[in-house]
This record gives sequence, structure tokens and C-alpha cells, in this order.
Amino acid sequence: MPPDWSASVGHVSTPPFIDLPPGVTIERWPARGTERAVMHTGLVANRPWALLVPGFTGSKEDFIAVLPLLAEAGVGAVSFDQLGQNESGGSADAGDYALPLLAADVAVIADTVAERFGLASPHLLGHSFGGLVVQEAVATGMIRPASLTLFCTGPGALPRERWGAVPDLVAALEHSDLAEIWRIMHEMDEAEETVPPPADVAAFLERRWHANSSVQLREFALLLMHQPRLTGRLRPAIADIPTTVMWGEDDDAWPVEIQADMAAELGVTSVELPGVGHSPNAQDPQAMVDALLRAWGR
Repeated sequence: MPPDWSASVGHVSTPPFIDLPPGVTIERWPARGTERAVMHTGLVANRPWALLVPGFTGSKEDFIAVLPLLAEAGVGAVSFDQLGQNESGGSADAGDYALPLLAADVAVIADTVAERFGLASPHLLGHSFGGLVVQEAVATGMIRPASLTLFCTGPGALPRERWGAVPDLVAALEHSDLAEIWRIMHEMDEAEETVPPPADVAAFLERRWHANSSVQLREFALLLMHQPRLTGRLRPAIADIPTTVMWGEDDDAWPVEIQADMAAELGVTSVELPGVGHSPNAQDPQAMVDALLRAWGR
């Protein structure tokens, strides 16, 4: 029996819908010799704004339900596909997916917003793998955000007991194409009688999977397994940056105990969202936005 690769991507956010809400725009902005697909709304001069970075196998659409809620609350918002994700350009060079380069892309997106819309530093949030990216960006001084939120993420690599089938996926990417891997995952979901999302969301998830760079998937997976802890370098960098570690009560990626310990080690506020798992942005976007607004208000 083939490995359950679906377990290795089971933490991906499945958006509750995919039709663009009113006022939400998708564009492509240059970054590092290619383009990033960007989703944004509510970017008005002299208004606060948030920059939201998605995780492994995710995309800008992970935050499709969050962006309009933030805009309604007076906070502009931007999310983007990282290098090789979904509609962003990719690279066949594994070295282009090094964490410091991904972190530099975050700074480029923030600079683009500053230049185009006249906005100051963002409230920066990284979800899951995106949390590692934003930690690197802040720790190295590439970006100095108005605040930092580490969202359902950890201080470094996933603990080995939470790797699941990620190593099997890495191995499969060496000899199987994305279509074959998707077919096997889909068959396993059917065999396990997994409740599918709405048809249009399911179609989007399949399109997104095929649009990903296989090199990106492999390199992100390797970072999830082997990235050294970032906390030691991050702590001095956030000495005067309001920072929150936030997770879902039922998060099944980094154990909640590890996330709580990370908050304590950094000396920052921690927030647990009840009744949700690894993707509160999809499971209860209103509760997530309410918690973010309280955190940013502090």
C-alpha cells in the first residue's frame, strides 16, 4: 500500500469559499526576478494594514475570508502566494527556496505596499510554515513590522512525531509527478470517506495542487522537518515589537504545548482560540479577526 501522502498535506487551509468578496483584488507584483500573486483589500493611505503569509501547500486564498473582515474593521490586508505556490512564479533551483530568500520576499511585498499605497509598516502574520518565514524576516531585520503574530506555528521544525507522511511525500516528489500524487491522495480520501468540501472549493484545491512547483513543495517540506529553532535570534529583534503567539485549541501541527513554550521563551502574549484546529482562518475567520484586533490593540 502506498504511503498516506494526504496526511502530509492535511494541515493545509481549505478556504470556506473561493469567489472573491467585493473589494478584494488579485494582482501580480514583481519580486526577486519573478512575480508574486497578491490578494488585497482596504489599502488606504494612513490606515493600518496587515500582511498575511501562508504556509505549506497553502496560498493567498487561505485568508480569503479574513481579508474582508479586516477591511470592515478598518484594517487593510494583503496575502500572497510564496515563490512557487499556486499562481506565483516558481524556480527549478532548490536554493531559491532558502528561508532567508523567502523572508526577503516578505519585505519586498511590504515595500511594494508602502510605495504604491503610502502605508507604513504592517501588522505581520505568518501561518504555519509562513510563521517560520516571518520569524526569519524579523530576526534578520529585513522587515520591522508594527506587530508580529506567529499563528499556528512553532519555533523551528515540526517535532518528529508530527512529521506524519511528510518524508514519504518528499521521497515521492523525486519520482512521481504532482498528478500521480494527487490521484493517490484523492483515492485515499474516498476510501476513508472523508467529507469533501463544496465542489468549487474542491476544484480549486486540485488546481492549486497542480499549479505548485514540485521543487517548492519538496524544499518547504524539508524546512518543516529540519529548520533549526529561530527563537534565540528572534527574541532580541522583537524587544520593542508587540508580538503574539496564537493557535487553535485543537491544532494538530506543532503541539500547543510547544507553541505556549515558544511564547514564554520569547516573553510575549499567547492566545488560544477555542474550538478550532490548525486553520482558524478557514474554520472561524471572525473569531480569528476578533482576536487579532484585540492583540493589535494592545
